[in-house]
Amino acid sequence: MSERRRFERLPIQVPVNVSTTVRLDRVGMIRDLSVSGLLFHSLSKYAIGERVAIMFKLASRKGVTSGQVVRAAIDSNLENMFRFVTAVRFDAPLLDIDLASNVEVQLAHAL
Repeated sequence: MSERRRFERLPIQVPVNVSTTVRLDRVGMIRDLSVSGLLFHSLSKYAIGERVAIMFKLASRKGVTSGQVVRAAIDSNLENMFRFVTAVRFDAPLLDIDLASNVEVQLAHAL
């Protein structure tokens, strides 16, 4: 299977705020992030095609964007309190986010 992603996806654990037209300020945890989208865990279930507004904070800047849910699943790990896994494709790439430095900062705080 060939890789279809245009941008590198980096693992990261950062809180995320997700809102839709009917659900405001839901929280979750980002699992990985690229300039074109993210994958996050949450207590809320989202539907494929659903529009979402996303807010998160990285060391270099605050990420505020919108996008569309492109994948939704349930985490098979029963110990994960955030059971729903959601992938979002951003409406426009966040080209000004320096992902590499944010992952380095996160790793330094974990040590």
